[in-house]
Amino acid sequence: METSATLEVAEPGLRERRRLQTEREIALAALGLFEAQGVDGTTVEDIARAAGISPRTFFRYFHSKELAAFVPEVDIDLRFQSRLEQMDAAQPLAPQLVGMFREVLEGLVEDDAAAVVRRVRRLELAEPAVRLAGMRRDEEHTDAFVARLAEVFGAGSDLEVKVVVEGCRAALRITLDRWASGLDRGAEVDVCATFDVCLDALSALGRRA
Repeated sequence: METSATLEVAEPGLRERRRLQTEREIALAALGLFEAQGVDGTTVEDIARAAGISPRTFFRYFHSKELAAFVPEVDIDLRFQSRLEQMDAAQPLAPQLVGMFREVLEGLVEDDAAAVVRRVRRLELAEPAVRLAGMRRDEEHTDAFVARLAEVFGAGSDLEVKVVVEGCRAALRITLDRWASGLDRGAEVDVCATFDVCLDALSALGRRA
């Protein structure tokens, strides 16, 4: 039986899931329009109409139409947020982050998520405005992520956190690019193995002579 205390804990998670689901629906509508008629040929009003919302509601979720190309994966995002809340300052940072990013990769290779990731990647390659928006988005997300982890790991940890996060994100980006390129060529790429290779390459920098 759910108590009032249980509901108070569960409700924020439910609200976040609903927010992410709405964001995903809008983004999928935008992605389909961008693929069909290009980014320049698509307006915010077009996206709002396709998603069944008002332009005003659109801007509650996205600051620009280009940002709407990036489709969130609800369950993966929620698991990532949950793992972030469970970060333990008494344990080394790097292994915890690697575990978080590995979960992202394992989730993304599921069929539906994989197809969407490939569609977004193709759009980024074809549309410089989307690629630039994605770079800015990644920077903002990274800054927020680093700030949150620095709170967990305490004063003086910001440099270590920044380096470890940037390294893991670089390995993740390269892994996803190699994986998506392979799929487009009809080749199978083991994302977790590729991620490990990227991490090993980063570790080698610390062993330089």
